[in-house]
Amino acid sequence: MSKLNESKIRSEKLILWFTELYNVDIPLVGGKNANLGEMTQAGIPVPPGFALSAYAYKRFISETGIDEKIYSLIKETITDIENPELYAEASKKIRKLIESTPIPQDIQNAVKKSYHELGKKTGSDTIFVAVRSSATAEDLPGASFAGQQDTFLNIRGVDELLEMVARCWSSLFTARAMFYRNEKGFKHEDVFISVCVQQMVNSTVAGVMFTVNPVTGNFDQILIEGNWGLGESVVSGSVTPDDFLVNKASMEIIDRKIAKKKIEYIRDPKTGGTIHANIPQERQNQPCLNDKEIIKLAEISKVIEKHYEGMAQDIEWAIDRDIAFPENIFIVQSRPETVWNEKTKSEIQETRTFVTERNIVIKGSPASPGIAAGKAKIVLSTQEASKQLEKGDILVTEMTTPDWVPYMRIAGAIVTNDGGMTCHAAIVSRELGIPCIVGTENGTEVLKNGVDYTVNAKTGTVYEGYVEDLIKPLEASAAIISSVASVPITGTKVYVNLSIPEIAGKVYNESKPDGVGLLRAEHLMLSV
Repeated sequence: MSKLNESKIRSEKLILWFTELYNVDIPLVGGKNANLGEMTQAGIPVPPGFALSAYAYKRFISETGIDEKIYSLIKETITDIENPELYAEASKKIRKLIESTPIPQDIQNAVKKSYHELGKKTGSDTIFVAVRSSATAEDLPGASFAGQQDTFLNIRGVDELLEMVARCWSSLFTARAMFYRNEKGFKHEDVFISVCVQQMVNSTVAGVMFTVNPVTGNFDQILIEGNWGLGESVVSGSVTPDDFLVNKASMEIIDRKIAKKKIEYIRDPKTGGTIHANIPQERQNQPCLNDKEIIKLAEISKVIEKHYEGMAQDIEWAIDRDIAFPENIFIVQSRPETVWNEKTKSEIQETRTFVTERNIVIKGSPASPGIAAGKAKIVLSTQEASKQLEKGDILVTEMTTPDWVPYMRIAGAIVTNDGGMTCHAAIVSRELGIPCIVGTENGTEVLKNGVDYTVNAKTGTVYEGYVEDLIKPLEASAAIISSVASVPITGTKVYVNLSIPEIAGKVYNESKPDGVGLLRAEHLMLSV
């Protein structure tokens, strides 16, 4: 059989297991599935699973005839591309259409067969799985979608699994996703979606780790953040997690900050679903990881970073409560860190500002370095932010989600009650270059609406009023960055990975790339 025929047969497979996937398979199964396959091939402890291919989704919408209905609904409903309410209306109609349309029988059979095979591999007839979306777009100019929409945890049984598959498919048409595609000129007809079905880790503790200090850019340090239960509590920023800092060379734990952890996401022993449970008092101030677990996680992170040729990684991990150490440690995702990988050594040099005799109002964890001053706006919802927040204000809230990104873009600084250095607010702030302090616990209560403050996100401190000697102009450093001495001529074109279109100019001035190689949809599509 020719390679061309083999490639065609593979591209029309309904199911592709992690054990047969690599990074180059993004067009077939999306970025998340391809990356999980790549790590599986590299021997990283990834929970087993399979991908329902983008081809399966294409067949579903074409064979059932709903593709034309979907695109007609978009055109008929979204008559004003600037009106968010019309996107919400179209999304509701399309998602209902997709979720109420029967899936072709052979696709159902393929999912059922693979689910049972996964159960046999793991020794469970009704295995719990995580079901995740992985969007992909082919042949678009200068971009390739590699993100996820909806995620469903602790799913059990083929009926519930098939229901979640349909919901993952329909999440391709959230209001945010459609708005983004219209705004950037992408055709809805060119965007497809794959589904990840993976053995669920029954986490006793989970979280995120970076193979670079995400605040200072120190590549000699590994930051590990964790909380009891499922990792979603850490990723979403709904809790302030424990922090552990490890020296990458000596593997010594050089710092630890133990937070008061009140909430955990766990599997309900009665229903099997995911619930938000109160953490018993005796465990709230107890470290969620012991030293052996911290060091083992750090060792795995170094292996992953080495596999990706030394590029710093942003890694999601989980520790299973039903398996003995160290086999209970699993990696459920890894992606390139998006800020410090792009900076030069001179930009990464850590600077500290020491200030005395200042009126400190509140302190938290420095999540995105920088200094800014402005009026605080206490906003607990995006609706409040749309009415109150003006350009340059200090955005003060409990925690951000992708819906907050439009308001984060205009903020001069961000202060949150909850979250750690790997939460949504921290990651997006670093990419936007906005000073951010997280985990203040009660910033929304202590800071006053409309009052002037100075945010020093290098030290995690908020001061009363404008501190003049901290507010220094950035024109000089900006001029240095924009005047790149020379760009070497290379035989291979150099492209960048980009999450947020608004910083494209900044990225271009700093690195002078030939173009954009990957447009990360996990921030783009979900943040509009």
